[in-house]
Amino acid sequence: MTAPGAADPSESLEVPELPPYRPPSEADSILLRVTRGCAWNRCRFCAMYGETPFECRPLAHVLRDVAGWAALHPRAGSVFLADSDALEHPELAEIVAAVRRAFPALERVTSYTRLTTLRRRTAPKLALLRAAGLTRLHAGLESGSAEVLRRARKGLRPDIAIEGAEKALDAGFELSLYVLSGLGGEDAWEEHARESGRLVAAVWPHFLRLRSLLLFAGTDLREEWERGAFRPASPGTRLREVRALLAELAPAAPPARDLVVTSDHFSNVVWADRRQVYAGVEGRLPAERAAMFALLDGAIASVAASEVAADPTAFSLTGRLRSG
Repeated sequence: MTAPGAADPSESLEVPELPPYRPPSEADSILLRVTRGCAWNRCRFCAMYGETPFECRPLAHVLRDVAGWAALHPRAGSVFLADSDALEHPELAEIVAAVRRAFPALERVTSYTRLTTLRRRTAPKLALLRAAGLTRLHAGLESGSAEVLRRARKGLRPDIAIEGAEKALDAGFELSLYVLSGLGGEDAWEEHARESGRLVAAVWPHFLRLRSLLLFAGTDLREEWERGAFRPASPGTRLREVRALLAELAPAAPPARDLVVTSDHFSNVVWADRRQVYAGVEGRLPAERAAMFALLDGAIASVAASEVAADPTAFSLTGRLRSG
């Protein structure tokens, strides 16, 4: 607390620039904007960054924000580096080192990145970032199916995803992979589930974070639905898809560590006759697989017995759920 009559050290600092998005798991983190926008920004399901051009913020501006956040929250325990891919910043190692100096109590420094970016980075460059203090990476796999990825215009192939993920793990990072339930629609859900599960099992990241497709206005996939060329997965199909994905997460040999499965996003919720019957699966594999299957089987049965089932995907199509 500042003593009466004393100057507040934060008053002379500029307000740090805030990013528009962060993972739910970073809700308590300092949000440090390192880049703006998305270097790819072509995914047919995504409207997150819209017309925002991708750019790396000047190092001096980022370091100014580090100082501003440190004055406000000197005992912060975690920092998240935004926007969509901080690893594109050529001076990221210097930024991470500055963050570590500014916040001595930090437990983790995390960032979004793309699996294609990880694949391009050399092992020494990734090792440099890890040594500087970057600890966890969030990367969107979305699907393990080559065809679903192609249709989604993700700019990613399964082999590239595996190579990028393995390079991150070899460098010592914790890795969170995201899979987008429903991305295959009603017609390709089995392939999407099967191939996604197989890829995740091959990589065995630290975290598997499940999201569900939302068809917001302005996205190419929404326009495809409006033309009748894409059939969104129903709530029941999406639940079966998640179950089929989990069934593939069975490595031949006992894994060296647990894989944490989490559904930490509102898009996973399912209602049956206006009653919430599912909010996602949570647990550790392989030990808690049976409990996750039991939860999914109960939700599948509730949806099958209901007159009306709904989820955020359906709401996004009616306009009751809006982006931004």
